[in-house]
Amino acid sequence: MVGAGATGGYYGGRMAQAGRDVTFLVRGARLRQLQERGLEIVSPQGDATVHPKLITADQLAGAGPFDVVVLSTKAYALDAAVEDVAPALGPATVVLPLLNGLRHLDVLQARFGRERVMGGSVRIVADMDEEGRVHQLTELDEFVFGELDGGITERAERLRDLFTVPGFTLTLSDNMLAALWRKWWILATMGGVCVVSGGTVGEMVAVPHGAEIARAILREAISIAEANGYPAEPDFAAAQERRMTDPASSLTSSMYRDMLKGAPVEADHILGDFIARANDVSVPLLTGAYVRLKVYEAQRLGA
Repeated sequence: MVGAGATGGYYGGRMAQAGRDVTFLVRGARLRQLQERGLEIVSPQGDATVHPKLITADQLAGAGPFDVVVLSTKAYALDAAVEDVAPALGPATVVLPLLNGLRHLDVLQARFGRERVMGGSVRIVADMDEEGRVHQLTELDEFVFGELDGGITERAERLRDLFTVPGFTLTLSDNMLAALWRKWWILATMGGVCVVSGGTVGEMVAVPHGAEIARAILREAISIAEANGYPAEPDFAAAQERRMTDPASSLTSSMYRDMLKGAPVEADHILGDFIARANDVSVPLLTGAYVRLKVYEAQRLGA
């Protein structure tokens, strides 16, 4: 597992809890936290503390090839992670990224070969506190993976057996690109709503025109996916509309939470690359959200 933050920490932690042979590639303060406290998960699915194997980048060369490398870093950390993890790969190693968007697939295939790379996507509302505890904030716990060329292969079935553990809902997809596009428009919608409003979903919906703007952002995101050949299923789109217009919702996007912390954000990977693929679809609200994120990035660098 490359990354032991909210996403990698949760899914890798659940696999380690179930007895899978999981090693976390970590560094710096996160390494010290895990050495001292273990990997702590606070979750509606049940709390857990595990003490998984830990390794640093300079130890990988002598560790032998790994069967699977799961990348769960932020997209802006991908280039560094690729160089760190290269010594862990052998001829049959599977590289499974859980990053947002699609840009990372080109990077990984160019570096490691198309045949090594599978597709992965998770949907979880999780965060990590200052002491390194991973908090799952809702019961959403999806983990979807599959071959990028579609279909179900023998290696995918072996991975399904490996990843089937208590604590999250696993799906082996025979149309992984469609799953990645669906995750992308969901992320873009949630990010757009929170960045434009500067608040939670419920806070936006509670003010005049808030629900109307939330629906418009959702329509823009779905339109981009449709323009690229991945239409949204009507029932699923309707469910997301209800989710984005719930006045009682305390949901926020991880990108918005990163903004509140003053941390780096995945502006280019979640929204920038997304609107670049709009194919003449008008997306003024998503574009406005992207501009706001870029202003934040400039302010952060200036500070």
